[in-house]
Amino acid sequence: MKQIIFLIREEKRMQMQLSKKIVSIALGTLLISGLSANAALADTQSQEAKAQYRSQITAFKTANTAYKEARASIKATFANAKASALATKNAALSAATTEEQKVQARTAFKEAIAQAKATRDQALAALGAKPVKPARPS
Repeated sequence: MKQIIFLIREEKRMQMQLSKKIVSIALGTLLISGLSANAALADTQSQEAKAQYRSQITAFKTANTAYKEARASIKATFANAKASALATKNAALSAATTEEQKVQARTAFKEAIAQAKATRDQALAALGAKPVKPARPS
């Protein structure tokens, strides 16, 4: 009788150990599969963020190039207007015979420069702010 009780207890103990091992294996499998699913999800999100960043960088480079070209054009237009006004003033001063004509030439020059500055400032305001480089995803 004692042996039967001992065998029954031993069988229950072995069943408990086996069930604990099964539960441990099942939990381990679930955790690993869950972690790999989370890792795959995080990797997918990371890839999407990188792709979006690359797209934003391409758009930034295009916008920045256009901005620089427009700014250079505005600068060149102002330089041409200034050079033209200076040439006109010098020609008028050379041809002037009276002091009144010289004053008129200088006044016309100042007005032409003021107009060129106003035009340049309006063009720069219309151009807007310089494009901002997108932030790198973390």
